[in-house]
Amino acid sequence: MARGTSVVMNYRSVEPGGAFRAQSSLIKTRNVRLLASASSAIRVDAHGASTAFFMVALHGGGTTKSEGRTLDWGKGKAGVFLPPGGCTARFSARSVIGIDIDPAAIAHVTQVMLGGKPPRRQHSFDFTEPCALNLRGNRLDFSSILISAASMLDHFGGDTRLIERAGLDDTILRMVALLFNFEELSSGGSDAKANRAIIRLTCEYIDDNLTGTITLTDLEALTGLSRRSLQYAFRDEFDCTPMQWVARRRLEAVRKQILAARHGDTLTSIAGEYFANLGEFARMYRQQYGELPSATLRDALSKRFRS
Repeated sequence: MARGTSVVMNYRSVEPGGAFRAQSSLIKTRNVRLLASASSAIRVDAHGASTAFFMVALHGGGTTKSEGRTLDWGKGKAGVFLPPGGCTARFSARSVIGIDIDPAAIAHVTQVMLGGKPPRRQHSFDFTEPCALNLRGNRLDFSSILISAASMLDHFGGDTRLIERAGLDDTILRMVALLFNFEELSSGGSDAKANRAIIRLTCEYIDDNLTGTITLTDLEALTGLSRRSLQYAFRDEFDCTPMQWVARRRLEAVRKQILAARHGDTLTSIAGEYFANLGEFARMYRQQYGELPSATLRDALSKRFRS
């Protein structure tokens, strides 16, 4: 845990005889830093945290005391937000996901989700006060949403490149921002539809960055449109979502290179520049063009050999 956080945590077992078991894991990407921790029943004395932290229980729960406040939280009930500093806590056997909170990053993604408009001050989350956040108080069950997102991380085997390419870290950051500022982000009607000039700008950006990481947050920051307005604009123009358009353009770029392939070129060398998961690429390619990419490459090389 020392690799991922500045906080010093002293544990004391509450099991008979002092038995104690614990395990932790860290993932750090461009957008978020997450710490998973599981242990037997314990008391904790933590101090020296340089960043704020938000924790969600996958199993069990407990009581945390910070800055004179006592916060009860646990699976399916509440998560806990703790500003920099320290706390004391008592837990039953539990498994938790902790997310480092950068107020500037949350503010940025919230503003992007609002179409470039800053949140209204009276609705902004207070990052200076510890609090328990009801995960089921809104019409969305954030407990299930965040636990599902954490479960998906396991399928990527800690590969941060794949996690970033899939936009999973960006999704987690957006879900936290939505939880922290739900009233602000869920209010109001549909945003105005983007005009064609903005869509053209977005498409140019996508084409220029097909081999890099493209997220909805990137596109929102570029256009100044909210996620909903961006979705509506692409539906109207292309009958697909922005990220489906990204996938379509990547498929077109790969097919163009496959058709121009020469001896020695492979699917891995061509498609690997655009898709992190080649199995998923092959599935989408077949769905789009009615054949496997290997068949397209074989035919292209055969025609080139005959010519």
